[in-house]
Amino acid sequence: MNGKKVATLAIEQKMPPRLPVALIAGGEWYVAACGQTFSNIIKSPQQLADIFIKGFETIGQDLLWTGAGLLNYPIHFLGCPIVDDTPASPMLSGTVITNLKELSSLNIERVTNNATMQGIIKSHHLAADAIGRETLIMPTFWGPFTTAARIIGTEKLMLDTITDPKGAKELISFSTELIWTLAEQILVHPNIQGLNISEPVASGDLISPTTFREFVLPSLTQITNRTRALNKYASLHICGNTTRILEDILIIRPDCYSLESKVDLGEARRVLGGKVCVLGNVSPTGSFLTGTAQEVCSEARQCLAAWGKPLGHILTVGCDFPNAVPLANIKALMSFQQQTF
Repeated sequence: MNGKKVATLAIEQKMPPRLPVALIAGGEWYVAACGQTFSNIIKSPQQLADIFIKGFETIGQDLLWTGAGLLNYPIHFLGCPIVDDTPASPMLSGTVITNLKELSSLNIERVTNNATMQGIIKSHHLAADAIGRETLIMPTFWGPFTTAARIIGTEKLMLDTITDPKGAKELISFSTELIWTLAEQILVHPNIQGLNISEPVASGDLISPTTFREFVLPSLTQITNRTRALNKYASLHICGNTTRILEDILIIRPDCYSLESKVDLGEARRVLGGKVCVLGNVSPTGSFLTGTAQEVCSEARQCLAAWGKPLGHILTVGCDFPNAVPLANIKALMSFQQQTF
């Protein structure tokens, strides 16, 4: 049984024959491993696809987020400068708009008609052609709240949720449609069977559960419902400590939820077990980055012990990881694929 089937069984709350192990995000690691920079490959759909193909061939993860590291480009194509001349994930330099009065200037077609954006979409399909029968491919995008923060600035969006909540919701609605317009074009490929949405700005370390429920939950529910209506798996990742909103994840109803090491897996199982497949949650910046392979294995075993019965769980890191992570430590995590049930 290949990795795609193993991951699929976990997502569907069925017992796989062995432990499913994934490596979420990781775009900058894949680019650095190939000796490239994002600016060198961004205009070539095949080179972009090859980054993820080579990553899978090197690591053999059961689930792969294609498009990792590329999440800021749609905002760039809206008009925000970007710095992408290193292997590190491209960073936006500034914002697209400075206040909500400029909302009418935003145009989704400016992104969808961009030739490089169309090339990025094609790269997902090329990767799926090559490896989509072997590993469970899930394209990844920023969520609506994070996209809105990238468009107007995180601090400004936070203030707008208080001073102009109606306007903030209009920007989030625009962001929802932008993301979905792009994702829908990618999801037509038969070997792409899911979509991941990442919401770092919706972190439990940044906003309250009340703010989450008013400004984040509705748009995430909308994208989740649209994804599942296409018979694709809906995946969600939220950074930071999200313990206080685990019950809200049940309202959103993703097929799988990726969480950071700040969340106790035992508590996650109590709330989500049997309902939502949980991905996690080895720290990407602890032993995984600076420790030994043995220390990575020790932390992974702690995660497995915290989750308990091996059902509805995929072992992986809790968030994106730096390109300086040693391959030996990644291989140590992947070695848990040998654990059979």
